[in-house]
Amino acid sequence: MAETTTLTLKFKGIEAHLLKQMVDLGLFNSKSEAIRSALIKYAIDLNLLDKKTIWQEIQAHKKRKVSPEQLAVDLANVRDEI
Repeated sequence: MAETTTLTLKFKGIEAHLLKQMVDLGLFNSKSEAIRSALIKYAIDLNLLDKKTIWQEIQAHKKRKVSPEQLAVDLANVRDEI
């Protein structure tokens, strides 16, 4: 079973602004997702993880099944937002 850690973090100043901006721009769905992604990127930069390992984990993750019809609806909704 995967290890789990729960943290309570307080960000202020530029860090808080950057997290909000990443979510507001739609780069991430949540601040937590942005922080998790930053941690993975940092681990790759430090050679603690390699891109091949990350890609294997992504490929092993259960995929969301979306029908072609639902995909067309989702894309139309995104276009309407622009």
